[in-house]
Amino acid sequence: MKHRLRWFPLSMALAAAVACAGCGGSAAAPPAASAPNVAALPGLIESLKGRKPAARARAAMTIGRMGPAAGEAVSALTTALKDRDVAVRAAAAHALGKIGPDAQSALPDLHSLTKQAATREVAEAAIKEISK
Repeated sequence: MKHRLRWFPLSMALAAAVACAGCGGSAAAPPAASAPNVAALPGLIESLKGRKPAARARAAMTIGRMGPAAGEAVSALTTALKDRDVAVRAAAAHALGKIGPDAQSALPDLHSLTKQAATREVAEAAIKEISK
């Protein structure tokens, strides 16, 4: 029980960040201006294997900000859907949704995440984006 309570605020914070990510940002800075450079993708994919859960989650969120250009990360993100850390699983699901239809191969694993309360909403949103 103690472990579950410890991660609940983190999963809620991630859910809020994911929900806010779709807000479109401010009028002064278009969303494309904040998109990471795709040249960083190999390093970010490697970071998904790191020791620290926060670093793995940040890597997944950064990959997600690349959108469809991050298609080569689908396999690594699909593996991250099975991470022991809920924030990493949620961030990977969000990133796969941002990649869109090129992430079709991740759908079976995303459907598995819909059975977990902490990742249900983000997994369902990702499935919807991928299935467009």
